[in-house]
Amino acid sequence: MKIVIVLLVSLVVVSHCHQEKNVIGHASLNMPVATEIDVSNTTQQTSEEEKENDRKLMEQWTRMFFSMGRIPQQGEQILIFPGLFNGSTTVEVARPRELRNIEVVATTDNNSAILPAYFTDYQNSTEIPTVSTTTNSTVSSFIQLSNDSRLFFHDEEYHFEDVDSLDEDQRQRRRLRSARNEMNLLNADEEHITTMITTVFSTERNFLNNETIRANVVQYLTQKMRSFGLVTGNQIFHPIEFAALFPEGGEEDVPTGTNVIGILPGELWGTKEDEVLVIGAHWDTVPFSGGMDDNGSGVTAVLEVARAMTEGGCRPKHSIIFVAFDLEEVGCLGSIFFVRDFLIQQILQPYGGQLKGAYVLDTIMNYNETQFSQTLSPEWQTALPLFWEDIQAENKTGDFLAILYRKNVDATLADTLAYNWKNDGKPQNKKKTQKDNTADRNPRTFRIDNREITIMKTADKAVETVKSSSSKYRLKKVRMDLEAEVGDQLERLTAWIDLLRSDHSRFWYHNIEGYQQSFPAVLITDTAPYRGIMQECYHQECDSSSANDDSKFADVRFLKKTCQALIDSMVSLSESKCLSQSQAAETNKLRRRANAKQSTSSGSHLFASSLLPSLFAITLAVIRFIPYSS
Repeated sequence: MKIVIVLLVSLVVVSHCHQEKNVIGHASLNMPVATEIDVSNTTQQTSEEEKENDRKLMEQWTRMFFSMGRIPQQGEQILIFPGLFNGSTTVEVARPRELRNIEVVATTDNNSAILPAYFTDYQNSTEIPTVSTTTNSTVSSFIQLSNDSRLFFHDEEYHFEDVDSLDEDQRQRRRLRSARNEMNLLNADEEHITTMITTVFSTERNFLNNETIRANVVQYLTQKMRSFGLVTGNQIFHPIEFAALFPEGGEEDVPTGTNVIGILPGELWGTKEDEVLVIGAHWDTVPFSGGMDDNGSGVTAVLEVARAMTEGGCRPKHSIIFVAFDLEEVGCLGSIFFVRDFLIQQILQPYGGQLKGAYVLDTIMNYNETQFSQTLSPEWQTALPLFWEDIQAENKTGDFLAILYRKNVDATLADTLAYNWKNDGKPQNKKKTQKDNTADRNPRTFRIDNREITIMKTADKAVETVKSSSSKYRLKKVRMDLEAEVGDQLERLTAWIDLLRSDHSRFWYHNIEGYQQSFPAVLITDTAPYRGIMQECYHQECDSSSANDDSKFADVRFLKKTCQALIDSMVSLSESKCLSQSQAAETNKLRRRANAKQSTSSGSHLFASSLLPSLFAITLAVIRFIPYSS
């Protein structure tokens, strides 16, 4: 496969997502638009030649999108992670990594370089693939590793002191309520969720508008994760190799992105037995949008899960990484750098561990119980016909959260979330019927409360609706019949591309040479621009807390329900032992004992009370028949 920056320019520069008002799908990088045709004659049909050209263009775009992870790094990258790296707090330059090396050779074009064999799929081809290296770049190409926490801070004025103060007040109230057994710290806190989503994450966070606010958001995220006790770091990257994605296409127009990462190390941290979990969401927005649903809701959920697990005293067996991705709205760049340069290079490869899976959250709080409020794009309808049929059968009502997964790769993640959505994290006590036991053709096993749970199914359903046992909110598991390994044939993903334009795609098909091609991951979404008022407000100014006061598209309790299911799922999958769970179990045990003692005492009292009249009557009868003697 040729990886040519010219292809990036020709296919992408004409359609920047941040310049479009009507954007299809979740992310970021707009697909090429099909050829327009004169339809004055209603019987005129698109010619076969035009259809073929459109098909080839879409295949090129797809191959380019999923080849971005292989494009050599050209800009600077800094990983600031106090405590994670060995050595002093001074900045250390990482050794050049073989995966990123390119051999510059003399050619007629001074700005070209030959790619090594591992950057091309046509290793035996006589045609030499080239890529622009912008040799006149003023930015050096390397990665720095730093333990120096002073690099977290900047000279920008900080605007979120009031929010920090509210956060601390709420933390202290939770501690007091927990001490009085009035709340379980593992339960999602609606007050905390509301504070975050209506302040910091309803603030415009796009690189074109206000770098001061963006720096403030990074500082808030960093301080928040550190306050939870997570091993916290910033992954700062300057993606000049993707300059064609930005308005002017020049190096000077490329912003610096920052992924904020927090690690809750498990008992198996640093060993090959560690099965790492990731939960992440992008924190950036498009211009002029506060991004309350897209994607303040997702980042809020990530932080609430981190809060619950740390305040709840959870000690996971397997490590958990919480991450807020940057520059998702420009080609999912933050997740490329996270997967390629942090997850693989700094976590999985050094220790030999595995990725158990990733929950990726993108727009998760738009809830609408009105009929005909839910739609899907033609691309979604074609790719997921049974999902569309299911929506139509329910009068197109947008009252659900969707989890998109691949059958043979991501099912455990989807099943765990569905189980906890239905049962609110409680062990299932219902006994299986004989039919359940004998009809099993496809058992699926996962962990709940450190116990293995096996779900028996006759067959996987393409769409499965899960109802909560304690609320009105529903979850739809939507299976995508996608293969995990597509090899060099990336064009096979073309039909699905509109469902792959969010950060989950960088886990599904990261396409990093020398590493397994696909990681387990799921996308959790309210379907973004396809529901209710968000059909008008997606990527617009009205996606904000102030607009929500009138339109009411955002449901905090819906978001709280999602947070709770995610908390319970992360506790289960990481095989965590949580102090709050133990305290709650002990409290329940003491209450049961007290109730039993009270019941026994009440029973004895009632028995004595009912027996006394009978004894009195018998005594009178005996006295009547006993002769009196003086």
